[in-house]
Amino acid sequence: MRVTLVQLNSIDDIQTNLDQIINLMKSHLHLGKENQTRLFVLPENSLYFRLIEGGEIKALEASDQAFRVLEAFALKHKVNIHLTTAIKESGHVYNASVLISDSGISTVVYKKIHLFDIKLEGQKPVRESDFFKNGSEVTEFEIDGFKFGSSICYDIRFAELYLQHAKKQVDVILIPAAFLVKTGQAHWEVLNRARAIESQAYVLSPGQVGNHQTIDGQHSRQTYGHSIAVNPWGEVIHCQATGVGCFDVDLDKEKIRSVRTQIPMHNHRRLK
Repeated sequence: MRVTLVQLNSIDDIQTNLDQIINLMKSHLHLGKENQTRLFVLPENSLYFRLIEGGEIKALEASDQAFRVLEAFALKHKVNIHLTTAIKESGHVYNASVLISDSGISTVVYKKIHLFDIKLEGQKPVRESDFFKNGSEVTEFEIDGFKFGSSICYDIRFAELYLQHAKKQVDVILIPAAFLVKTGQAHWEVLNRARAIESQAYVLSPGQVGNHQTIDGQHSRQTYGHSIAVNPWGEVIHCQATGVGCFDVDLDKEKIRSVRTQIPMHNHRRLK
């Protein structure tokens, strides 16, 4: 199965971000490769990226026109699209992942459990919990016989979440992100590799990248990029450090089976 990771430079304008996403996916499909992708995976804050800490968050609802555009694209090109953005549901706002199927149906598949409330030395505090309600369910979904485990950005630091995925023997873990530069330089690669090694699964982590300028040009922030794909042995098979764009990852069930046969962790677990 072929999956395409999309690295974005989203801003605080839904239409601008939607245009960027559609253009990147359309261009990638027009490359005319023999094996077309079955799933595009977009980073955190795909459709709206709040660039001023404490500023407005535009949360989308199921009826939003942006989803109709993406559903039409998925249906026309027979691809699945996984995106992560602010979603309003039942009066609450969640940092959530949405799967748009190749039949053109949108479903919220995960709500971020661990909200990003941190204070780095020399930087302003960041508090997701001031605006978002945290999710509470560990979730998986399936495409073409591959089981995907869900997570978002800051979740990557909490091994107990990925233990739940490992117990369910997921084939792939998704970690859409918008990592800060400072923490990305220190922790991004090692955490992605650790999650792959302990789960014996592919880890696919598309990120936001570069300098994000507000629509009025008055403010900006930086993200780390380095969208990464790691195989079940813990090897980095692709990393896109800079620039917006797409790259393909071919998932291999035999690779997963081989790793789990050599080191049968699933049979050796003693702590529940």
